[in-house]
Amino acid sequence: MVTLTDLGLSRWVAEDEKLTTRCGSDDYAAPEVIMGQGYDGRATDAWSLGVLLYALVESRLPFDPHPRMSEAQRTRSRLFHRIARIDWEWVEYAGDEGDHQSNPEKFKQAGIEGALHTTEGLLRRTRNRWTMKELADYEWVKGGVAVEGGIKFREEFVPTEVSETSPES
Repeated sequence: MVTLTDLGLSRWVAEDEKLTTRCGSDDYAAPEVIMGQGYDGRATDAWSLGVLLYALVESRLPFDPHPRMSEAQRTRSRLFHRIARIDWEWVEYAGDEGDHQSNPEKFKQAGIEGALHTTEGLLRRTRNRWTMKELADYEWVKGGVAVEGGIKFREEFVPTEVSETSPES
């Protein structure tokens, strides 16, 4: 059994609130964070899950220099630029055609076709990126989660303010 936990900072965020604080590891940061734009923390968490899934499948991070890059290309193609351009490729599961040059047959042979679709659904621009709800509803993810009743999201509520009162003497 695997449990994923984010040990970073957390706070309540309104549904339409955009965050601006840059936090987290650069390798897992979404393009909107790297470019200093206001961002939805839920969307950047989805991105980070895509990075993590890619790393589990490929045993490398998606925005590391590609093994076939020349030294000149490595110098020109810095981490932040690759993330901002969403410039990544499959390496072990590479193919000749399609987005990010995947080879769906390799995924099928390994029994992880869902990893292909999930990763490619998460590592994309915000407007097209899967939401956490879409991720949780994807059959491959639902089938791999052994939680009674499926994945549950916390109930949204606004915490009540705690007022300070002085004790009466």
